[in-house]
Amino acid sequence: MLDPNAAEVTPVVPDSPMESGLLAGMNTTVSTPPAGPQDVGVLYEQYRDLLMHVACRKFRVPDSDSENLMQEVFLAYMQSETRVENTKAWLVAAMCNASRHYWRQQSRTESLPDDIGDHSDPTSHGLADHFATSMTLRKALRYLQPRCRETLYLHYYEGRSANDVARELDTTSRYAEKLIHNCLKRVREIYFSITAVKR
Repeated sequence: MLDPNAAEVTPVVPDSPMESGLLAGMNTTVSTPPAGPQDVGVLYEQYRDLLMHVACRKFRVPDSDSENLMQEVFLAYMQSETRVENTKAWLVAAMCNASRHYWRQQSRTESLPDDIGDHSDPTSHGLADHFATSMTLRKALRYLQPRCRETLYLHYYEGRSANDVARELDTTSRYAEKLIHNCLKRVREIYFSITAVKR
């Protein structure tokens, strides 16, 4: 087996291994139809070990990811609309470029710790309590008169001021403030009566 470093060409920086940038810098000439599946099957068997060696040994890409990169390289070869003069050099150069791209992508992500299964999302600790409170509050709101419900919705959910609530309900600001206060007091009473422990 030849040394894979000997066939390396000037690196290309593709946006993804599948893009045409992967093909730049490789020996290509006149346009011809892409290689057929039978040809690629033969090439795959012929160059698989070499390409795996390039990715795994030279670039230290994990075996499972190397296999995926190699399949992308062969897919790019099949989709190529140009005739390749030196297939082996093309495939090795494409594998080098795909491996470099792989590590650029990996450097943008942070790996999870090995003991990730032992951790939980801190925001999920109070989820049960949050849902219970939310459901109870909805139930309490259903006991209110429609006008009270609308007042609390406008003020607390939509963030409207007492003046806005007054305009919406066609009343005075003073009455809107009193309404907000009384409705909030009433919903609290209902909420506490629902959550009270029966003895």
